Amino acid sequence: MISFSQAVSLKEIEAAYSEFQVEQALRLPTTLKFGGGAGVPSSLIQLTAEWSRNVARPTLRLYSRHADEAAEALSREPHGIAAAYFADAIQTAEGEPMSTRAALVNAVTRIEAMQSSSFRETMHGRGVFLGCFSRAKNEFLIPLYSRAEVGAVRSRDEFVTLTSRIIAACAPSAEQQMSETRRIWLGTLVYELFKNTDEHATTDEDGRAYPKNLRAVMAKFITYDAKTAATHLGEGDPRLSFYLLHNIANRRASTGSDERWQNRQSALLELTVLDTGPGLARRWLSRHGHSGDKMERLSIADEVALVQKCFELHASTKTTAGSGGGLSYVLQTLQRLNAYLRLRTGRVCLVQDFSAPKTEALFTPTHWLKEQPELPMTAGACYSIVVPLSKVLL
Repeated sequence: MISFSQAVSLKEIEAAYSEFQVEQALRLPTTLKFGGGAGVPSSLIQLTAEWSRNVARPTLRLYSRHADEAAEALSREPHGIAAAYFADAIQTAEGEPMSTRAALVNAVTRIEAMQSSSFRETMHGRGVFLGCFSRAKNEFLIPLYSRAEVGAVRSRDEFVTLTSRIIAACAPSAEQQMSETRRIWLGTLVYELFKNTDEHATTDEDGRAYPKNLRAVMAKFITYDAKTAATHLGEGDPRLSFYLLHNIANRRASTGSDERWQNRQSALLELTVLDTGPGLARRWLSRHGHSGDKMERLSIADEVALVQKCFELHASTKTTAGSGGGLSYVLQTLQRLNAYLRLRTGRVCLVQDFSAPKTEALFTPTHWLKEQPELPMTAGACYSIVVPLSKVLL
């Protein structure tokens, strides 16, 4: 059985893909240490989607011994709801079978909160989860869609308002201090990424609807104490650790006092837009490649090049706030926000620190794991974006 602890790391999640050939059961913790850290909840969702499509009978095994406890625990976090959705069979720790309906009974309240824009009630802790589960009654969530159909994504202006409300639910004081320009940048960032998932991730590369598929927007408020940040960050994600510690060091320099610095926290917002569709490179090949092209035959360098083409294909000459086009606007916004991007799609995980001074917003990512550029194939595409909220960093 594939099993994770509450302190699961990104590297442990990636290592689990190799067990699909011999293990059909998956056991997930329903709560995560420190909220899972940046990228962890979304990586678990991608893994459960890929797992469900690659084993004969995907069986979710829970830590809870009783069905009532299991149902309550599953609804606490996005990855728990997603795992129950993707699994064909669900069991308690004692092996007691549960129906999907019974397992997700407590998740109904979360979905209702999504539909009514009661964002603080959509997940446990200081976060927001908006999940569009294919073929579900409430697949097309009202905050994200104007009508219950693919292509009816709400307007850019509506996403600016939506994103401001999401941030207010996670970090009210940070949202109140945010300038209108930054609201437009963040709202348009989420709009462009979610519109891209709606356009390219609702079917597989052959145009067929997935039996189970998920498109989602998530937000999470993260804080680190200056004195303990290095310990909490650990070595599981060295590139993100460097980005965060660099920003903390900048705060220290700006305070002019070691004592003031040690007593302060660095506040960050993690915005995630994900889907469990075919992924960027596979979708690009299906539309622009030659007949018979298979992504598995590509080198990793070629796959990275295709991911970069996905950004180039959406290039726009417009550069004013709120008027950019597609993924090219995403790059401009990430640079303006001094953000950190982690993109997991296909067989690659690409990262880029946009806080480094540059004259032009270019997509020049590096591999998340320098020593392991090729990762297991995963479902869809996940953009995890970390944005500093502390005033001195904005």
